[in-house]
Amino acid sequence: MGNPAAQDPDGNDLLMVRDFPVPPQAVYDAWADLTHVTDWWGPEGFIVPADRVSVDERVGGSYRACMVNTITGDELWWGGVLKDIEPPTRMAMTQQWQGPDGAPASPETLITVELAPHHEGTRMTFRQGPFQDRRDLDGHESGWNSSFDRLSRYLARYRGAS
Repeated sequence: MGNPAAQDPDGNDLLMVRDFPVPPQAVYDAWADLTHVTDWWGPEGFIVPADRVSVDERVGGSYRACMVNTITGDELWWGGVLKDIEPPTRMAMTQQWQGPDGAPASPETLITVELAPHHEGTRMTFRQGPFQDRRDLDGHESGWNSSFDRLSRYLARYRGAS
């Protein structure tokens, strides 16, 4: 499994590449189907309850979700707008931390996920940015790495079931 992470040359965007031993459609479905995202969204120590996720699954549609810290119960809300949907190869969305009431709590970033056949599986290229500072970028890199580890375990179950 690939796990390289790199920044773009100007240092404001996060670039991560992961390889998964399943077809692109399986990875796309893990991102796009709300019955799956609750299994892997969020870093270790967080859950995303199914009743705290909503999405209008169309270009221009909005989404919103909440991660809950399993120890403290603290809630981290985020949301955005779906910008591009091209199953099973690409999706793009804005992302912004929000208050529980939906009020913006951070600058907006753009997330793109590109999926391509690679060997006998899928290469996922993930980008997010621009970030305001290195601390924010590093925090997102750590969180996404943990989430993608969870995604890898989720997809291993998918592979075992096929």
